[in-house]
Amino acid sequence: MPRSRKDRILPVAPVDRLIRKAGADRVSDKGAERLAQILEEVGEFLANIAYELTEHSGRKTITDKDIDLAYKQWKRTL
Repeated sequence: MPRSRKDRILPVAPVDRLIRKAGADRVSDKGAERLAQILEEVGEFLANIAYELTEHSGRKTITDKDIDLAYKQWKRTL
């Protein structure tokens, strides 16, 4: 189910700029919204993995190393 604007975590404007930085001249609103939704899903997935790693090691604070390790694990599955 798509999130409404008020439930969105990532604003669309920075995602639009990200797409343009990648080389696009024009970006539709729906295209930027969809990428924002996908980035939120991937971010939430990585955060969950990082949280599990942190819990496993007996800590409460997620560090940059946990995020890096979660990203490496996720990258291996692609």
